[in-house]
Amino acid sequence: MIKVMLVDDDAPMFRFLRSLIPWEEMGLQIIATAQSGVKAMQFFQESMPHLVITDIGMPKMNGIELANQLKQIKPDVRIIFLTCHADFHYAKKAVQVNADDYLIKDELTSDMLKQSIEKTVKLMGFMQNRTENLLYREEVDRNSDLLMRSFWKQILTGDHSDTVLNSGRRLGIDWKAPYFLLGMFHIDFASLTRCYGLQDKQLIYYAVYNIARELASAVSGLSVFASEELELYMVMNYQRNLAVNVPEDFRRFAGDLSDKVEHYLKLASYFVMSYEFSGVSGIAKTYEDLKAYDRGLFYDTASIQMMSSREPEAFMNTFNPQGEILKETLLQKFRDHDFEGFAQEMNHLEKRLSVDKPTPSSIRVHLSQWVRLIEYEAGYEVERTLFYQGLDGTVRLQELIQSINGRIQRMMSDSGEGETAGIDKQKLQLIDRYIMEHLSETISLVSIANHLYLNPSYFSRYFKKMTGVNFTDYVNQYKMNLALQMLKNKEISVEIIAAKLGYSDRTYFSKVFKKYNGLSPVDFKNKGRNYQKL
Repeated sequence: MIKVMLVDDDAPMFRFLRSLIPWEEMGLQIIATAQSGVKAMQFFQESMPHLVITDIGMPKMNGIELANQLKQIKPDVRIIFLTCHADFHYAKKAVQVNADDYLIKDELTSDMLKQSIEKTVKLMGFMQNRTENLLYREEVDRNSDLLMRSFWKQILTGDHSDTVLNSGRRLGIDWKAPYFLLGMFHIDFASLTRCYGLQDKQLIYYAVYNIARELASAVSGLSVFASEELELYMVMNYQRNLAVNVPEDFRRFAGDLSDKVEHYLKLASYFVMSYEFSGVSGIAKTYEDLKAYDRGLFYDTASIQMMSSREPEAFMNTFNPQGEILKETLLQKFRDHDFEGFAQEMNHLEKRLSVDKPTPSSIRVHLSQWVRLIEYEAGYEVERTLFYQGLDGTVRLQELIQSINGRIQRMMSDSGEGETAGIDKQKLQLIDRYIMEHLSETISLVSIANHLYLNPSYFSRYFKKMTGVNFTDYVNQYKMNLALQMLKNKEISVEIIAAKLGYSDRTYFSKVFKKYNGLSPVDFKNKGRNYQKL
């Protein structure tokens, strides 16, 4: 049985979820329910469920924060988020956890929940099998991997003697065909730091390597080699055939690999493939040409590239940061905990660099120095050495910029102090007016944050700090107060009131109404003026 924990601060939601699907018939056992993130943490450590279905909008510890902590305890736990429609888009934008699904409460049906869980169960089985296979292979193929690396290094030194080629044949690499293509697959460092701890870098790299080998096993003549960095190399050996477009097949393989790595590991990637060449003796030179060509793609954004006949682009200028102005601006944005402002400055810098095209090394040096300065001021030392090693290995400007933005965002999040409010009573009046003007719509946190020209994450934290409630609760409470007045009119049905207030489903509207007012809309209509709000 798959153990499931439900987390929601609205107790009736548990009954609703239990009634939607035949849990035990599906091989599922609800082993715990928790009405807060704190309780969920306690129950989780006691029972270690396989799947957690959690609300996002909870007080003290929201569902996003809970999911992050649960994954630290049990990295393979599966997460399905429940969310009010009002904060759905914010959740999709802000959540950086590897959740399996986001289900909207007021649209949730039996089929939707069943399909979502079935998808998760399949993924659990896949990941379990993959983990078992990885552990098995790691033990059985340890020597084979070392021999593969040794063979590849010898080939790159230009050694294609019979002794070396025979060692390759013993490893299953028999390059009999005359023609070759070479490909380089790079794991995006920004996505790696966003989804994983850097201490897990080698484990994740090994997972990518095994995905590549699985895919390559179905392609005749294709071999995969690991390197010391976040890169894989693929060698395609083939005989020309008018009926087969080998370069296009190689490109398709790269696309499939990128898709699977993104789907299962949430990692972005870059792939560069060489021109056609002949003979094993051409591998070493083509490798150097490919590396040089890739360096010339620093300002490119395409995920898959094929070498052209032109010379690789050479960058001659060094990065000129315009004195101390930009550095001081970024430092001040960090001091103000203004991540949106910091990211905007970095975005402007990225655009400028894409035009000026200074040498990538000069950019890395200056930006690394600036981030180190910010870290020094903040006393931040988390995974410092591993971070700068990875930063030096970035191959695209966007990868470099996003890696730095992610680092700064985590530093701000970890420090959690020094931000200025930016939300006052005047803005609260603007919020109320916005709600009234969009009453029949689903009001998202992102839409109101954009309306106020504020970063959604920033707005969410400080709205709660100022009002004591999260934004979704505030909107629901506002609408339920209006619902009380509207329900006094006996001629207006509950369905019409729900629609006027932006709730597409009467059942969910009734749940929300009862949560905030203590009884259902129908009961309130019956009690009328004798009702006293709890």
